[in-house]
Amino acid sequence: MNKESILKRFLYFLLAFLILCIEQAPTIFVRVKDVRAVSLLILVMLLISAGALFLGKRMGLLEGFKTLSSLKAWGMIGLTYLGIYIVTRIGAMVMMWEGVSNSTNQEIIENAHMNPFVLITVTVIMAPIVEELIFRGLLMGRVFNSDSIVGLILSSLLFGLVHMPNSIGVWIIYAGMGFTLGTVYRKFQKLEYCIMAHMINNSIAVSMMLLLQLLAPYIK
Repeated sequence: MNKESILKRFLYFLLAFLILCIEQAPTIFVRVKDVRAVSLLILVMLLISAGALFLGKRMGLLEGFKTLSSLKAWGMIGLTYLGIYIVTRIGAMVMMWEGVSNSTNQEIIENAHMNPFVLITVTVIMAPIVEELIFRGLLMGRVFNSDSIVGLILSSLLFGLVHMPNSIGVWIIYAGMGFTLGTVYRKFQKLEYCIMAHMINNSIAVSMMLLLQLLAPYIK
């Protein structure tokens, strides 16, 4: 590996870190309740998501969502989600054995008491787009080399780390999710598959959270 290659990888790593910081910046304000502030926050997060898609396209990491027009594509997305589901169930069982009821990441989301539209924008739209660009597109694809097993493992561990694991079970959930998405990206080089599977996973999780909040008064 020559010096120019090392420099490029380092710059891609810095770019990934910068994008992660930009993604996290609006989350400081997720507790806002004023309608105008909520609307502005949602607009900012949608612009960040659009910017990530634009950057991914310009860098050749995204082909465009026409990639999703075939049944084969959706079959792979479905299988990817199934892999994520299996990993999260295993992680949840380990958490039960550890006596851990929730992950730090989940607790932060639940305790923020976000406006439902902010919650959906953060978790279902912005996070899957930006995180897949960072961890699969930039880190796996450009920093570690998407064909590398070491790159797959390292990017998966970093994905787990940013979700603040507080137990082995939580590590299994998030690093395992990263490993599943990374394996699909390594095989097909389709970031779109990873984004959509990530979106489906988060959509189901958020739907369950909102439903439980809605039913909470009646359950008690």
